[in-house]
Amino acid sequence: MSGRVTLGMLLDGLGPEVVRPVVLPAGRDVPVGTLMIYDPAEPLAEGVMLLVIGHPPADLVAQAMKAGVAAIVTRHPIPGEPGVSLLLAAPEVAWGRLYTLIEAMLALAGSAAPSEPGDLFALANQVAARIGGAVAIEDLAMRVLAYSTIEGQRIDDLRRDGILGLRVPAHPTHAEEYAAVLRADSTIWSYVPVECLPRLAIAVRARGDAIGTIWAVEGDRPLAADAAEILAEAAAAAAPHLARFNLAADQVRRRRGEQLGALLRGSGHLEDLAAALGLEPDRPVTVVVISHHDGPVDAIHAGDLLRTAFAAYRIRAVAGAVEGRAYGVAATGSGAPLLRRIVEDVLSRLGPGARAGIGRTAPELAGAPKSARQAEAALSVLDGPFGRGAVGRYEDLAAALLLSELGTALRGRPALTGEPLSLVAEHDAAHGTDYLQSLRVWFASYFDVPRAAEVLSLHPNTLRYRLRRISELVDLDDPDIRLALVIQLRLRRTPDRNPTPRPDGAHGDVERHGTAD
Repeated sequence: MSGRVTLGMLLDGLGPEVVRPVVLPAGRDVPVGTLMIYDPAEPLAEGVMLLVIGHPPADLVAQAMKAGVAAIVTRHPIPGEPGVSLLLAAPEVAWGRLYTLIEAMLALAGSAAPSEPGDLFALANQVAARIGGAVAIEDLAMRVLAYSTIEGQRIDDLRRDGILGLRVPAHPTHAEEYAAVLRADSTIWSYVPVECLPRLAIAVRARGDAIGTIWAVEGDRPLAADAAEILAEAAAAAAPHLARFNLAADQVRRRRGEQLGALLRGSGHLEDLAAALGLEPDRPVTVVVISHHDGPVDAIHAGDLLRTAFAAYRIRAVAGAVEGRAYGVAATGSGAPLLRRIVEDVLSRLGPGARAGIGRTAPELAGAPKSARQAEAALSVLDGPFGRGAVGRYEDLAAALLLSELGTALRGRPALTGEPLSLVAEHDAAHGTDYLQSLRVWFASYFDVPRAAEVLSLHPNTLRYRLRRISELVDLDDPDIRLALVIQLRLRRTPDRNPTPRPDGAHGDVERHGTAD
């Protein structure tokens, strides 16, 4: 049996810096069941917390009262005396993050059984009041499950970013810091990162196994003398909550990952998978894949971020972890600006090095496997020498995909470094010239000699002389030779050798009128 989540519990958990009440005509004990973003085409329901992006329509309050909406959250005051609870959202908190915060609180607070003391947010506030410092409760993946909102208690940027992102920001000291907490049998002080406030921490354990941590920030005043005992009590109280939440969340993620993997592989019954994942078989879908350019990404966390972001913007989608990567299947077009914005926001919260590939939009759900392979191909390009940026659409990477496939096919084969390129490279090595760089710039300038000469800081006649000398090695008038050189140079992974200057400052080849080449 789930616990009863009330408007007051959410307000206490979010804190006035995130959401503040304007009017509560039915008090704080109004039950909240679900969360949704207002859409005129969608019917309202009893117990809904309604996020209204933009100015609320004139008849919204009447609709909300009739439907039994629990509360309206907006950034724009509603004139008069609304007959429904009205909350104002802080302008600096993005709607997507606010949705994520409230959704997490509903899941956590609602998981508590009636026989157990309070939810995790209430527990965090109780401990913070007793201990004299801001408190956060985290799982083993450093996701912030709950935090205190006691007025006047000081927090630092690390804690603030963790609250807004629902995850502790990455820092080089975290691995050692968290390992020390999880090894300890009782509370332990942490003074890293050095630029942050000191923290007293304790591991939350169930049957001897660590399942989370609790952290108390020491602000302007020392923590209570019995802070260690208070945190030990809190860890015992939090254990059943974290155990239940971790078990439920893991089961849901595992099942979703299995179903999502089957969909992306094209195995299983499509109609059953569509029903289980909440997708419509006959609607177009686009696949997104997220990974890290130099190692595995936290696919579970990335999948959670994608899922909540899609839900926040009312995009029908499924997301999860499959074979170490995060995948999303969204019922939207690959070129939709909102899709790119969602992906970029998720990457920003995963830290530097995160990359995302976006496949073509499949006309129906059965095309999801093909869109997934395209997204993976786009991702591989971003991680290679032809990639640019952190997000790549398959449609936008046609040239890079071709070059990448050519490079893979020719790797280790003589054609990649052989003639005609080798003839020019051997001349550079023997005579200290820099013909390869001259060709590279000339090609990049679309064979425009004055433009290429400007890039090379040469007189145009000097570059023309170089090209004549190169033509003695390879036939630059032959379009096939030019094309071969362009491909070989583009696929060349090692940098061209810089010419070795002579003691007199000249290079290996000198023009007849004395200008260095």
